[in-house]
Amino acid sequence: MIDKDSLVEGPFGSDACYETSFEQEGKTITTWLCFGSGFTTSTIMTEGSSAVSNLLETAPSLYKDLLHTDKDKKVWLPATITLPEKGMVFLDGTNTDNWNWTAVKAARLTKEDKESGKFPEGNEWKMEMKNKKVFGQTDFMDAMDHIGFFALEPQV
Repeated sequence: MIDKDSLVEGPFGSDACYETSFEQEGKTITTWLCFGSGFTTSTIMTEGSSAVSNLLETAPSLYKDLLHTDKDKKVWLPATITLPEKGMVFLDGTNTDNWNWTAVKAARLTKEDKESGKFPEGNEWKMEMKNKKVFGQTDFMDAMDHIGFFALEPQV
């Protein structure tokens, strides 16, 4: 088992890229989440890989337009972070010039929510879209902080 977590420099000039490695099917996979830019990649997300091809088939246009290939041929894409008991941070916009990070906090489902049939059985949380907060293109870390990503305890 690999136990390697560290902060490294990313391709966008930030030294706040979280790097972690793990074993999967006998292979070591390393992932990076750059808190400075909000972009993410892994050792399987390389130029021409099947993982990137699959992404190109399913990702929204804006995500595809913002892909970045670094000097090591790793393909970086905007991250979407969902923490069911805290909230979600995602990219929102219309084109490569007009986009921002959006953060929404999680809220406990009410009795009415649960009875509505709109949520899966056993689900206790929903993303409160009506209270979304918009952050600038360089403010991913602030958006993450808004949902309590860096807090140790879930919001209530």
